[in-house]
Amino acid sequence: WGLSHIDLHAGDTVLDIGCGGGNTLARMAERVTEGHLTGIDYAETSVEASRRFNASLVEAGRMEILHGSVEALPFDDGHFDAVVTVESFYFWPSPAACLKEVARVVKPGGAFLLLAEIYGRDDLPEGICAKVADYDLTNPSPEEFERLFRAAGFAAVNTYFKDGEYWIAVRGVR
Repeated sequence: WGLSHIDLHAGDTVLDIGCGGGNTLARMAERVTEGHLTGIDYAETSVEASRRFNASLVEAGRMEILHGSVEALPFDDGHFDAVVTVESFYFWPSPAACLKEVARVVKPGGAFLLLAEIYGRDDLPEGICAKVADYDLTNPSPEEFERLFRAAGFAAVNTYFKDGEYWIAVRGVR
């Protein structure tokens, strides 16, 4: 569902922020067959797991997985056609500054897709609200996401919701 909200082409250069175990990278590699995929994660154990999961793509030179933070992405301005993050935004330090850093590495006309299993809404179950508070998670409403994306430099922002669930997809285009 989530990746259906971003156009990926065979020759694209794509970044997955907070790549975790590498599943999203593997799924995107099915569409990005001639380009290059990069994963980055703050947790070294996730970097190792993603490298193992995608070993054949890494060995083929189609993918690299790096240890690093969204706070200071080690890439040139306008480097990526597309950037994706799945279930990591909750944990980003200084979300507004980090979104500006993401926008910096997206090519003009390129897109950033944020996927999250929950977002700020009035009908979240009490248990989820408690976890958001206990872990001090960043959990914006759709309107807050749009403001953050626009302030970071994304000219167009669209939000999508998964029917019957709390998932949100926020897509910004530079």
